[in-house]
Amino acid sequence: MLQFEKAKIYGVDKVGSSSPSALVRTDAAVGLNVTVGASEITSDFDRCYPWSDMQEVTDEHGNVFIKIPKFYAKITKNTDGTFKHQISGVRYEGFSTLFIDGAGNELDYILVGKYEGSGTASRIYSKSGATVLVNITLGNFRTGCKANGAGYQQYDFLIDLIIKELWLIEMKTTDSQSVMKGFTASSNSAAITTGHTDTVKTPSGSEVSNTDGQHACKYRGIENLWGNVYKWCDGISFSSEKVYVCYDPTQYADGKTTSPYVYQGNRTTSSGNITKIEPLGRHPLIQYATAGSGYTFTTYYCDPSYSGGSALFVGGAWNGDAYAGLWYWYGGNSPSNAYPYLGGRLCYKPL
Repeated sequence: MLQFEKAKIYGVDKVGSSSPSALVRTDAAVGLNVTVGASEITSDFDRCYPWSDMQEVTDEHGNVFIKIPKFYAKITKNTDGTFKHQISGVRYEGFSTLFIDGAGNELDYILVGKYEGSGTASRIYSKSGATVLVNITLGNFRTGCKANGAGYQQYDFLIDLIIKELWLIEMKTTDSQSVMKGFTASSNSAAITTGHTDTVKTPSGSEVSNTDGQHACKYRGIENLWGNVYKWCDGISFSSEKVYVCYDPTQYADGKTTSPYVYQGNRTTSSGNITKIEPLGRHPLIQYATAGSGYTFTTYYCDPSYSGGSALFVGGAWNGDAYAGLWYWYGGNSPSNAYPYLGGRLCYKPL
């Protein structure tokens, strides 16, 4: 990628408006378009960094990942309480990054499992055509991911926020299901296998239909960020309203609220449709839901958050319908919970 492209800033403003369609493009994103078709999605951002440099890679074990190159971001609060989000390949004044390790070193990239995790608690994979691993605790999923070798981990909160930044600026909406419903409205009694979006030719889109809720979807190659099964999200713990985040994947632990987990700020204690997400104060890019109300899912972030537990899983399952989406943060359970609709995702960081 040429340096002048990496130096561009892409932004979106009015994030957190009551109407998800009120968001507006800023900076070099002005004039860029995304077209949502019946199943495929075409995007002008294909030629813009960092989306242009996201690529599929396969490791020595046959695990398939989407490589996300490092970018920097800035979140600015507006006088009306909404936020402007900006990203760039260059670190401008006021920009910071979530591509970091426990010592504060910047990572050049991260790898996110293209597919939901499969295999067993002894070793977890990211492969097409596999049965999704469910009924597994947070700690056991963590152990199964680490069995692949140094740097391997499960999906974590920093990765979750990185993907949300990419989505916000490209898709210009906080209503993820308005773009792709995902496999969320099925009468199935179990998850579908991985790889259903392999036939979708564009980086984002759904198998057969973006709107019927009966088919898997992918964003930038990553299948079922929401829908099919919930995914464990590591590196974050809760104690009542307090939010703790760890930056070092080698130190992730169940429910931990002491060092190296760092207190970031407070989340909402009300469950329901998220009406406000904002930086918590400790790190400028660490955000969480700070207000929520009702269960209509037609305004603000159009997804629910739940409080009351110490661990987080995300996304929603095959039968959640509106109870699913990119901003579905379920923080109301224990790390020891295991359900037939709960799995995870293998990831990697070059620590």
